[in-house]
Amino acid sequence: MSHSCHRHDAADTSRLSADIIALYERCYGVPPWSETPEQLRAYPARLAQSLTRPGFTAWTTRDNDRLTGACYGWPTPADLTGNHLYEAIIGTLGPNAACLLMRDAFEVAELFVHPDARGRGLGRALLSAATAGRPATWLITSPDVPAARLYQRLGWRQIALLPAGLYPQLPLAVFSRAGTTRHGDHCVPV
Repeated sequence: MSHSCHRHDAADTSRLSADIIALYERCYGVPPWSETPEQLRAYPARLAQSLTRPGFTAWTTRDNDRLTGACYGWPTPADLTGNHLYEAIIGTLGPNAACLLMRDAFEVAELFVHPDARGRGLGRALLSAATAGRPATWLITSPDVPAARLYQRLGWRQIALLPAGLYPQLPLAVFSRAGTTRHGDHCVPV
């Protein structure tokens, strides 16, 4: 089944932010994520901050006027300091392995599909659109959620579990698309 994914830059995504926020709340306010009201209230500010990242790009799917899926990310910056997720990855993998994973890579920051639209290939279509033509890609998710199984079916592999407590409800792990881990490159972490 073919799905039409629409690409958006930061300005376009900003105009869609109310729909994206509503979809996020619908997806993450229920199990398995079960975000707290405080976590859900913090998402609009996180989205706004994400829009300022160099190279931010989003993809969406719609069913008529209803937003059914969203995926967005950006190229991982060269400077990994001052970000708790990057620091957790560096602490888990070690500086050289983390640098090899993230250097010149596109990070998929969010991917979510409306519960009523799941099972129709939208997640696969969005992830494929977001990562097409990118030699290195990575993301963080819980290995305990259905999306992790989708990623593995699509050739992604779990690299490592991250320290407990980064996300209170579920464990988190780093995933990389198979074939994107580069070996033999010299990498000097920042």
